[in-house]
Amino acid sequence: MSSYTLTPHGGAPAGRTVRVGWDAPLGTYFANAWDEPDDDAEPDHLVFAGGAPYDISDPVTVLELVAPYAVIPEDLRERLLADRDAEGDRFPGRPGANLVGTEALPYARTSQQADAIRAALR
Repeated sequence: MSSYTLTPHGGAPAGRTVRVGWDAPLGTYFANAWDEPDDDAEPDHLVFAGGAPYDISDPVTVLELVAPYAVIPEDLRERLLADRDAEGDRFPGRPGANLVGTEALPYARTSQQADAIRAALR
């Protein structure tokens, strides 16, 4: 799994965290952005994507999701593609893959995601 913590745009709250990466165990790119609260409240989640098997297959998607919140390094798309190539897709055959895939399948956002989950469950 790769994870890159990005620099928030100027003027962002002090507790802002923005991350993108490749999650090989789920076979998806992910994007997260949140603001830590000043008190004991829950963090304010601005972006949470890529938490299901095969959810996001293109790194451009995660970069577009976090672009309003952080500076995107010029070479990050290429690094994310290289991470996927190096780490591969480790969802099929993992412990719990059948349960996770079966539970995620009815909520697949695209036919591509649904097809990838079905293929992994075979």
